[in-house]
Amino acid sequence: MTEGSAFTTGRLGNSRNAVNVKYAVEPKLRTEMALLDAYTQVDMAHTVMLSEQGVLADDQTRGILRGLREIAGLDDGELPVDPERGSVLLQVEHFLAERIGHDMAGRMHTGRSRNDHQEAANRLLVRDRLLDVADATLRLQDTVLDLALEHADALMPGYTHLQHAQPTTLGHYIMRHYYPFERDQQRLQGAFKRTNLNALGGAACVGTTWPVDRRRTAELLGHGGLVVHATDAGVFARDYPAENAAMLSILVNDVGRLAGDLYVWSTWEFGMVEVEDGMANTSSIMPQKKNPEALERVRGLSGIAVGWLPAVLGALRSATSSDLELAFGPDPTQDMIDSTIAVVELTRESLETTTFNTDVMRDRAEVNWTTATNLADELVRSSGLSFRAAHQVVGRLVRNAVSEGIAPDDVTSKMVVSAADEVGIVADISQENVDNSLDPTAFLQSLTTVGSANPTEVRRMVAEGHDLQATHRGWLDETVARLATARQELTAAVDRHLSGIGEK
Repeated sequence: MTEGSAFTTGRLGNSRNAVNVKYAVEPKLRTEMALLDAYTQVDMAHTVMLSEQGVLADDQTRGILRGLREIAGLDDGELPVDPERGSVLLQVEHFLAERIGHDMAGRMHTGRSRNDHQEAANRLLVRDRLLDVADATLRLQDTVLDLALEHADALMPGYTHLQHAQPTTLGHYIMRHYYPFERDQQRLQGAFKRTNLNALGGAACVGTTWPVDRRRTAELLGHGGLVVHATDAGVFARDYPAENAAMLSILVNDVGRLAGDLYVWSTWEFGMVEVEDGMANTSSIMPQKKNPEALERVRGLSGIAVGWLPAVLGALRSATSSDLELAFGPDPTQDMIDSTIAVVELTRESLETTTFNTDVMRDRAEVNWTTATNLADELVRSSGLSFRAAHQVVGRLVRNAVSEGIAPDDVTSKMVVSAADEVGIVADISQENVDNSLDPTAFLQSLTTVGSANPTEVRRMVAEGHDLQATHRGWLDETVARLATARQELTAAVDRHLSGIGEK
């Protein structure tokens, strides 16, 4: 029996179109070869299960597992590959056949299809990479909490519409990014749970007549459960890649918003941060330039990430629910994960190495009417005005002061009363209350609500964040340990069969 007659030549003859091989087979094979370790784990688990179920004889099991163990020991690029043979499954079968014969090598594929085989390998690799993303994001969050605590009292202007709004602190600003990252962690854990399911046993689309024990392969591969429906288990109805694309793009854009602020603040016009030299680049023509290279990379990747979900959904939105465009198109998942980790790591390093010019921030917070709302609130308290009326009074006060070049520190109670008269409102306020209302530091200390910029509340939020971090780190450590235990059990099961004491 020749290799070809065992697969393609039986239905397709000996012809292989060179154009099809170059543009269809080779690109897909390159993608599959990047998953070789995952495919090898899947093959080992499937072979062990077939042996335990009595489908494979002991000598067949040992021959296949010896070959798979040899593949597992190869370095990247060492497995001989010939695109003429087709997918990674057939590359592995050829490798085994040269050592144990075509008949024995071909028995490894009993009770499965390339559909559930490919999906099983995809899920293994993606679930492991999602844990890498979770770990990187946790470390970014640790940095955010450290900086928020360090700068809980550092006065700065808060911005809306890129205009001065109200006083805040650098610590409060930084904590505002912690909570989206916290929700990203929740989405990561949910996506991991739905990714870490066993696809083996679905076969082509309706299951198999062989006594395949799907729960046993799930156990050997460390899965949390099964993709129950046979068709859903294959590469036909894969909604989890779309979920992962959405989750990763949200994470990248959450991080990108923080990087975008640092990017703007690093300009001469703002001067609120100084990017470390090692995180910058210079111009090829303008020797004075210090370009924030790392932040620009983050911003660029954040823009590209907007298209991740539409790209995956486009491949899933086929003519029928059983088409396979995503399987044959260039799978973007690994690039998405690589880009996500790059964005998270570059932003974390930027935060840890950037100099925050807190003196500049404090000066900016004190000169441009950021406490005007607090003055309006005080007018409500002291004069019994509605907030809308007080808003009119303070708006006219600011208008008059700006036109006359008067700074907030120089406002008098008489100026407030005069502004009220101009808009037809009777108001009264003491100079002491005017001064206290326009003092940014006093304003921050007066804030009382949960989540406010009061430094005491910022410190409470940081402490709460550390508790959340401990919970997430515990989940991650437990998950990594559980997967490591499953990998050890798979190794032990292979060892038992190779030593001739495999269970049936």
